This record gives sequence, C-alpha cells and structure tokens, in this order.
Amino acid sequence: MTPQDLKGIFPALPTPLLPDGTPDLVALTDLVERNLAAGVTGLVPMGGTGEFTALSPDARIAVVRRTVEVAAGAVPVVPGVLSPGFADAVEAGQTFRDAGADAIMLVTPFYVVPSQHGVIDYFRAYKAAVDAPLVYYDVPSRTGLVSAPDTVAALADDGTVIGMKVCNTDAHYFNCLAARLEGGLALMSGDDMVYAVHVMHGAVGGVLASAPMLPGYWVRLHNTLAQGNFAEGIALHRKLLPVFRALFNEVNPGPLKAMIGRMGHPIGDVSLPLRAPGAETQALIDAALDLIRREALA
Repeated sequence: MTPQDLKGIFPALPTPLLPDGTPDLVALTDLVERNLAAGVTGLVPMGGTGEFTALSPDARIAVVRRTVEVAAGAVPVVPGVLSPGFADAVEAGQTFRDAGADAIMLVTPFYVVPSQHGVIDYFRAYKAAVDAPLVYYDVPSRTGLVSAPDTVAALADDGTVIGMKVCNTDAHYFNCLAARLEGGLALMSGDDMVYAVHVMHGAVGGVLASAPMLPGYWVRLHNTLAQGNFAEGIALHRKLLPVFRALFNEVNPGPLKAMIGRMGHPIGDVSLPLRAPGAETQALIDAALDLIRREALA
C-alpha cells in the first residue's frame, strides 16, 4: 500500500459475536458485504470498535482472515493493533499480515506513555519487526499522548508510516498537523463528529465508527466534501447529529451494535467490561433510528 490507497471511507468494523463470545463469522461476512456494496474504499477490522483488547488472539486472527477473504482484494484491509506492549503488538501484527492484511493501523503506546522520541523509536522498531505498511493511530483520549506534528513528520519522512488516523478533536491541532506534513502522508479523520472540519483542513478520508451502520450515506457525505461542496457536505453531516448523540453517549461499540441489530442485522453483544446500552442511551437510539428511517439514511 501507498498513501494514495488511503482515501475515502474506511469503516471501523464492530466484531459480531455469538452468545459464547466467539466471533460470528456469518454475521461478519454479511456486514463486510453490505459495506462493500455501498462503495467503501477500505475496511478496518479489530481496532477499538472491533473490541481488539477484549478478544483472544485466535478470535482476532479469525476476524481479520474472514474480512480479507470477503474483501477478496476489492479494497485494502487495515486491521487495528491496540496491544499496550511491543512484543504483543508485534505478534498481532505478524499474524494479521500472515492472514492477508494489507497494512496495520498501530496505536501509539499506552499505559506506559512514552516521550515523543520514544514514539518514533517504537514505530521504527515495529516497522522493522513486522515489515508492513503502517497507519499511525493517534487517539489521545484513550492513550494520554498528544502526537506532536514533528513526531509524525519524522515517521512520514523516512517511510515508517503511510497514513494517520487522527482522533484529536482540536481543529487547530489538525490544521497545524496538515500544514506540517504538507501531503507527506494520508491524513484520515478518526472522529465522526468533526469529520467535515477534518476534510476541509486536509483529511482525505476517514476511519469512522458509524460508517459500518450507514456506509452508503458516509460515502455520499465524503464525496460531497471531497468535491469541495462544503455547504452541502456540512448539511449532510449535520443530519447525523442525533446518530452521534446515540452512538457516543456510552463507550462504543455497545450503542453501535445495538443500533445495527435493530436495523435488522443482529451482530451480538459487547464483551466485558462493556455492557448493553442503558435506558438513556436506548432512548437516544430510538430517536436516531427514527431519523434514519424518516430520512432514508440507510
């Protein structure tokens, strides 16, 4: 993969689960096929939305392998690796690569939060160990680390990373990041709620939690913004506000799985320590689903 392959909508796929907590590969096949039919340009299994940290290594591999099989080369498959330790992260990346992954989306180290130089060393060592194209996964709300633009630029300049999923909601930060990188890697928005702002500041696509539920709508929204039709794109984005209120009222993917299930595609429950959405979130889900049906967003 090259930076040019990272563009458009890359749904962050939830992992369908059977009652015993193992992956439901039949439901996963249906989920991937529906997203491909809607015109998405990439797929991101595992990751946070895919419950990487809750699943066993065998379950993770099974999900990545099935996603690759169903995609059949039509779009790149870029699984997330969210292990806090280097050795575990390398093992996961190597097994995902063996399963056919086109690249790895690697989160910055967490629990032990490194310096900016430590992040650079970590990604360079990982690239040498796994030998896969890397997408830099920046999510400061979960890791406690804000990636300096110079840190990302150093990794882009030497070819360690080809892209970045940016979950920082600070628009000024994103603008500074885009200015520092000057197109040296593919910037992918990682926040559904500020997507329009990210695209206007230089994002070429997004890895988004609500996209697996509304892939066709997100493809339309992205294409509208990418063509420079910002007023229309913002209007399309604003229609999703009730969806965002429901999805992000509790930690995902609980609300996302509940909503996809109620739209006629059951994908099971979440893994501990998450739980099914509470009454307040369920009320928000009711309102969001009413909007989706009324506006024919799905």
